[in-house]
Amino acid sequence: MKRDYYYINNFENAGDLAIGRHAIEHIATIAADTVPGAKVQGRKKSLFALESPVRASFRKDGRIDLRLDVSISRDVKDVGAVCSSIQEAVDSAVRMMAEALPFSIEVRVSSLS
Repeated sequence: MKRDYYYINNFENAGDLAIGRHAIEHIATIAADTVPGAKVQGRKKSLFALESPVRASFRKDGRIDLRLDVSISRDVKDVGAVCSSIQEAVDSAVRMMAEALPFSIEVRVSSLS
């Protein structure tokens, strides 16, 4: 069964505390959009498009895998540096806001703008 929630350590022992997959994806989108020269690719215009530009999946051991489709500005000289900056920004935001450690952050350059 696919998990849609990441369980956060609750030291009060008063119940379970979790954050949803869509919230993690939203945090990653905002973080990636803050990197100069990069923009998270918007949803496709097709009525039947099922894929979103940011996808999070949770492993059974609690680790998070993220995949982002981004658009890079044509003015950018070093695409690799921008992708590394996106990974750092997403990692920092997810750690800070969700108290989670992403296992992998895959950045795919899907277009130039």
